[in-house]
Amino acid sequence: MAEDRMEEQAVIQQESGPELLILTSFYPDVSPRQLFAYWTQPEFLQQWWPPEAEVDLRPGGAYRLSWPSMEWTLRGTYTVVEPEQRLAFTWKWDHELETPVRKVDVTFEPVGDVGTQVTVTQGPYTNSSKDQEERDGHLEGWIYFLKRLHDALA
Repeated sequence: MAEDRMEEQAVIQQESGPELLILTSFYPDVSPRQLFAYWTQPEFLQQWWPPEAEVDLRPGGAYRLSWPSMEWTLRGTYTVVEPEQRLAFTWKWDHELETPVRKVDVTFEPVGDVGTQVTVTQGPYTNSSKDQEERDGHLEGWIYFLKRLHDALA
């Protein structure tokens, strides 16, 4: 049983080239509607991702996620808002001035009546060692936070 639970909480990196990072994770007994809320409503976002969140949820609307104790702020603009289906946004850290803006695309796919699969795609990255190091950092971050999302929904 514990082994099954671990499998349910797995965050899996999908095959892709060095230009994209693609991860999937399955959330049992959670609807796309619930998951979408955890990605878009500050009171739910703060349960698994940033301690502070501001969201203007509409295409062209801005978001601001902050980790005050680390003096980190992530900002961006929503490019796609399709409730319960898809959320896309730009991604830029305030403290990484030289890093280009990335794009993130999150899809919420119902799996019958047993749960929802979330797919996170981030990029683009170049083949440079700096970009690939950033890609590795994003991979590590998404694995950590998508597991926290599992915990928040448990």
